[in-house]
Amino acid sequence: MQSATLNPFSLLQRSFEVVGPIYGLLVILASPGFIIPVVAGLIPRFGGILNLAYILIVAPILAGAAFWLVDQHLKRQAPLLGNSLDRALAKAVPLVFGSILAELLSFLASLLLILPGIYVGVRLVFTPCAIALENRGATEGLRYSWNLVKGRWWGVFWALLVVSGLILAVVFFVVFAGVLGSILGFDGTVLGLVLWVVGGVAVTPLAWTYIVLLFRSLQHLKGQAA
Repeated sequence: MQSATLNPFSLLQRSFEVVGPIYGLLVILASPGFIIPVVAGLIPRFGGILNLAYILIVAPILAGAAFWLVDQHLKRQAPLLGNSLDRALAKAVPLVFGSILAELLSFLASLLLILPGIYVGVRLVFTPCAIALENRGATEGLRYSWNLVKGRWWGVFWALLVVSGLILAVVFFVVFAGVLGSILGFDGTVLGLVLWVVGGVAVTPLAWTYIVLLFRSLQHLKGQAA
């Protein structure tokens, strides 16, 4: 891998370079995350259940497919959407349970104090990558991520903080544009949905690419490259 680094700005620049050829495929994988909240809003009685099912079950599988697709592109192999989905579906159970366990452990740690929750969350952040890209099981993925981040926690933390800041900036823009649009007389609901989709389309493929680059960079720096 070129220039393995945990420098968030170098990783972000590299993400912009990498994501272009596969951007459309990643948008397709991300699209349920834009559509389901809209559908859930139209059926208030079951909307909460639908959103929860997406977050717990569908989202980890689609993220796994996205990670695999990005990784294949980095290896200069033709990343096919169908192959990526097949790969993720084959790992569906560990992806779902691994993601749930990582979130649960981070939540339990946060019950002690906020800082332990952040610490555990960073140590386990690569659980889905380990499952999707290193063919690990759910608990193996947790251990792999925990050991991979060991000794590099601060570097990973700052790298994640930058991409989180980018996502928050997009969220702020969406909220600001929605408020401004309402003041100017646009339909608030329609405008909000449009901005939600635009924001998600803009940031989700880039964030997935960034995470894979960070994961592979950390592997190379620790001599654990696949």
